[in-house]
Amino acid sequence: MPDAASTAAPPRLGLMGWFVLTGAAAIAAFSVGMAWLLTSFIESRLLERDAVLSRDFVQSIVNTQKVADAFSSRGVESQPGFTEFFAHVAAMPDVLRANAYTTERRVLWSSRPEMIGRAFPANDELDRSLAGEVVVHREDDDDAAKDPKAEHMLLGARPSDFVENYLPVYGEAGERPIGVIELYRRPLALLEAIRSGQRLVWAGALIGGLFLFASLAWYVRRTARALREQQSLLVEAEALAMVGEISAAVAHSIRNPLGSLRSSAELQRELGADAPPGLADEVIAQADRIEHLVRTLLTYARGPAEASGQADLGQALRDAEARFRSEFAGQGKPFEAALAPELGAVAVDPVLLAQMLASMLSNAAEATGPGQRVRLSAARDGARVRIVVEDAGAGIAPAQLGEVTRPFFTTKPRGLGLGLALVRRVAERLGGGLQVDSAGPGLGTRVALTLPLRDGRASRENAPSSIRRTT
Repeated sequence: MPDAASTAAPPRLGLMGWFVLTGAAAIAAFSVGMAWLLTSFIESRLLERDAVLSRDFVQSIVNTQKVADAFSSRGVESQPGFTEFFAHVAAMPDVLRANAYTTERRVLWSSRPEMIGRAFPANDELDRSLAGEVVVHREDDDDAAKDPKAEHMLLGARPSDFVENYLPVYGEAGERPIGVIELYRRPLALLEAIRSGQRLVWAGALIGGLFLFASLAWYVRRTARALREQQSLLVEAEALAMVGEISAAVAHSIRNPLGSLRSSAELQRELGADAPPGLADEVIAQADRIEHLVRTLLTYARGPAEASGQADLGQALRDAEARFRSEFAGQGKPFEAALAPELGAVAVDPVLLAQMLASMLSNAAEATGPGQRVRLSAARDGARVRIVVEDAGAGIAPAQLGEVTRPFFTTKPRGLGLGLALVRRVAERLGGGLQVDSAGPGLGTRVALTLPLRDGRASRENAPSSIRRTT
């Protein structure tokens, strides 16, 4: 039976993975193709231009020395003008061999006497030149070895070492070529210039391809991150819809009997019928805890109306401090509060702000044990206020830091996982943020809430020092 590892599905490629595969292949193919086209174009155009210049030079000698009639004569040896003309042609730079062809494709004169009088059939380049075209021909060694050309006899050089130029020559009428000058040239300077240009083209194609790939990779990476964020928002929206359905069904079913239980416990405590002692207080405390959970559930489900009111931040913090000071004292946990004066107001419903502060302090209370310190601080930072709750409690594992503000994520056995999620949601809608930091398990946690102030005024330069209270 195959094991789980062998039957597991292969990992799926994400957007970035597919881009690396397809984008790199496409950009590489495009860069190579463009470089090959440009290098071929540079080589062909430069060689053609060089051949045209050679044709113009040869034609000027023909016109100057008036040797056009010699191309139709068979006794050129007795014509000193043609001999002088051909000596000029053969002396051109980089020429390995020069041939003069008549219109009957016969070698009229050559720098190699063995070639004079010979005719070579099936020469397409010669035919095109006799039709009036300047032809440049170059072969590599492999193609020449498979199909060698007879007119390459006695050259003593490999085909890749030279370039063939077929230059049509015109008479005085200039209507049709009267012959063709064939030059076998080794233009070393020109070939080196071509190779230098081709190297630049390949380097440019490589750098351009890498730049294009890097730019697109940056864009795709940003897109992938945005898609992940949108997916996270969609997951949260689905969770929100589920919370709405649950809260609508549960709230009315729980609150009525819960209210009756709490009222009965209060009545029992007032009548002195609390047996055993403290039972009624415990019932009331647990009823309040359930009520708080239901209220949190309903608030998160229906969407916080954070902009529907205005809350005095200093008053809200002082109320939260007073509420939790006795709780921390009863649990033997040192509690310190450092609240700057004149904190200003924030655009959030006061009840919702109180719930946000309670969620932050409740998490600190549940994460600490007796003797472990909890600190609440608040101060203005320009047009914003920063509220920080620090504790020396259990801390958070690094792998869980990114999850603690997501809905329904909790490490507490009786938690809903909506407290910090609600705080983050409200803060982000107001233009603020929530940051949770921890050095690791057992090293405490720091929760920082940033909210924009409603008036947007910067903190005063001469504000009095922070108010510090410690229990």
